Amino acid sequence: MTNYKEIIKGPLSELGRESDKDWEKAANLNWELNNCSPSEKDKKEEILNDLIGEIGENSMICTPFYCNLGYPIKIGKGCFININCVFLDPEKIEIGDNTLLGPGVQIYTANHPADFKERVVPIDEKFEDKNYNYIDDNGNFNEEIEYTFTNFAQEVKIGKNCWIGGQSIILPGVTIGNNVTIGAGSTVTRDIPDNSVAVGSPARVIKKLGK
Repeated sequence: MTNYKEIIKGPLSELGRESDKDWEKAANLNWELNNCSPSEKDKKEEILNDLIGEIGENSMICTPFYCNLGYPIKIGKGCFININCVFLDPEKIEIGDNTLLGPGVQIYTANHPADFKERVVPIDEKFEDKNYNYIDDNGNFNEEIEYTFTNFAQEVKIGKNCWIGGQSIILPGVTIGNNVTIGAGSTVTRDIPDNSVAVGSPARVIKKLGK
């Protein structure tokens, strides 16, 4: 599996690597999956087994569903992933057994530097230097230079027996423990410990659950 933890210039799907074929394959499989009729259950299962790295027994992914690559995704047994979920997966996404994802849950492993000077850089390396001579004191870029953006990625792990409420967003690098409930519409920006209920944006633990 390609590791994108290093800073990379340009779109991850257009880097001239051997993995470019994987991006194209996944895009085609996504299209086929999301254009199946509800009655084509066997065809959907076949596509998902080709797309997703690992899917445990009795797990279900409802369509529409979207991912970048598919093979970095590992889904445990007895999981349910509702409609309109989006997995941006240049890095690993692991989901434990018996975990439920509500509609519209988004899991991101793809990331960009927060500092604009690191995020937007010249395509031509001869213009790059740590003095940032192409940026003036007001933060304006020299428009005579062509720029691109940088990427990196961090894996996401979700434990067993979790419930991720609808429209929640899980950000890169987050680990959610076992037996966790995330309230609908939450944005999870940091790790959540086992046996917790977390809600809000950013999500905060509001309750610890007993054994």
